[in-house]
Amino acid sequence: MKSKQQLLISWYLQRIKKTVKRRSGKQRIAATNSNKRTDLDTKTRQIAFIEAILICLCHTRDRSLWMHPRSFTWIEMVEHTYNDELWYANFRVTKETFRFLLDAIGEEIYHPDTVMRSSISIRRRLALTLYFLASTAEYRTIANLFGVSRSFVCVCVKDVCRAITNCLSKVISFPQGDQLLHVIHGYERKWGFPMCAGAIDGTHIPILAPTESHAEYVNRKGYHSIIMQAVVDCDYLFRDVVIGWPGSVHDARVFSNSAIFTKGNDQKLFPRPPLILADPAYPLLPWLLKGYPRNNAAQRREKVFNYRLSRARMTVENTFGRWKGRFTRFSKRVDMGVSALVSVTHASCILHNLCELQKNDFLPLWRENEFEDIAVAPVDDNVLSDAQSIRDALADLFNAQ
Repeated sequence: MKSKQQLLISWYLQRIKKTVKRRSGKQRIAATNSNKRTDLDTKTRQIAFIEAILICLCHTRDRSLWMHPRSFTWIEMVEHTYNDELWYANFRVTKETFRFLLDAIGEEIYHPDTVMRSSISIRRRLALTLYFLASTAEYRTIANLFGVSRSFVCVCVKDVCRAITNCLSKVISFPQGDQLLHVIHGYERKWGFPMCAGAIDGTHIPILAPTESHAEYVNRKGYHSIIMQAVVDCDYLFRDVVIGWPGSVHDARVFSNSAIFTKGNDQKLFPRPPLILADPAYPLLPWLLKGYPRNNAAQRREKVFNYRLSRARMTVENTFGRWKGRFTRFSKRVDMGVSALVSVTHASCILHNLCELQKNDFLPLWRENEFEDIAVAPVDDNVLSDAQSIRDALADLFNAQ
């Protein structure tokens, strides 16, 4: 149906056309007087037309619906009646950690009220984001629980995760000084592997097929994913993360294009001789150690070394399990664009570190949500003599014990 403004404009154009057609069919007599009358009539019509438009624009209209009715019942019940156990089961962080996050990012995610409506509080914005990460609920379900729209859920999650990354990025950093000594002693005490500063591996985050270059994101198991490469320590903390490579890319390529590879080769990662442990998908370097090739002809010393290395390297697998167990959003296909997912994943790694540092318990039930990772083909590399010597020396040490 046409609006009043459109009808008025159409009527005015039709009147002008009729006037022009009538004038062209008649002979003009007393041209001067007629022209004056015509000009007067034209001005009168224009004034009347402008007045009509002003009346339509200034007329108050009652809206039948400003926004769909929404309920805050659930989130209000959570804030006022949930005990610590129910809170922790839904948001996967303690109330103390929640308050710490509010203090850290509150100013970044605050939005003032407007004349149109009241804004969503920073508490609800953060709670919504944590609930999104800690569940596999659909956008519609989360929107209904928090009394917002589906589009707001998308915008809110991205904004809050961006604020977490901007304000708390230092939570993920390589150990230095006393921290490095703590990590080295931790690996030797807990796992029996000396001079170890961390373990490295990659994990796949399932995604929906991207609109562009979707074939590149199909991994070895046939589904779409992006890769997250991570270095972790003995306390299950992320120390370095690289996120966003397509699922079809080999772990060695992700590693060779990362900042940690450049720093390690330039001896800027940490002072020698600490080592990082890796699986066969990575190259053998003086600062990056992997096991001997597995075959039936392997000597006992090589088998013992591989066992000790695999046992210590399980810290990275355990870290991935704890991260995906706490934030189950990443154990199923994430309905989000790749660029936005990179930011959300990085923020979740920061949140994981905060939970571990503040001793938030990891519940045994969460282990059921662990996602099966993909075995990657080993790398056929030219072993450097220094790296080979380090591995042989450790193998001799383990064999003698």
